[in-house]
Amino acid sequence: MKISAKIDYACRALLELSLHWPNPEPLQVEQIAQRQQVPVKFLTQILIHLKQIGYVESVRGKNGGYLLRKSPREIKLNDMMENFQDANNSRDEKSSPIFSPIWREVNQEFLKAMDKFNFEDISNRKREVDSTPTFQI
Repeated sequence: MKISAKIDYACRALLELSLHWPNPEPLQVEQIAQRQQVPVKFLTQILIHLKQIGYVESVRGKNGGYLLRKSPREIKLNDMMENFQDANNSRDEKSSPIFSPIWREVNQEFLKAMDKFNFEDISNRKREVDSTPTFQI
């Protein structure tokens, strides 16, 4: 399964918001974009979609921005993937009668494997990586 830029950027946005959790101050789009190296225009559309599917909430005003609507532990990677998967990007309908069910099965196994990851786990991994000292010679 190919991970689209849209899914990758959505994961990065959720990671940044998870790292910020449970801080009640919203993160501005520009902050998320800079920290996660995501284009602001693209990120804005992704955050709107994340809001529509219930993962984030927006706060208006001068100090507005975005916050997670749920705890990072409640946001599973496979659920996010299913919500962001582009139905038009599916090869199932275009494939042969032999491969179509195989691609569906592979996709289901892929999503099942991702079921063990939530954004609390992912943000903890990020914190571990950031705190690991690196040595250069």
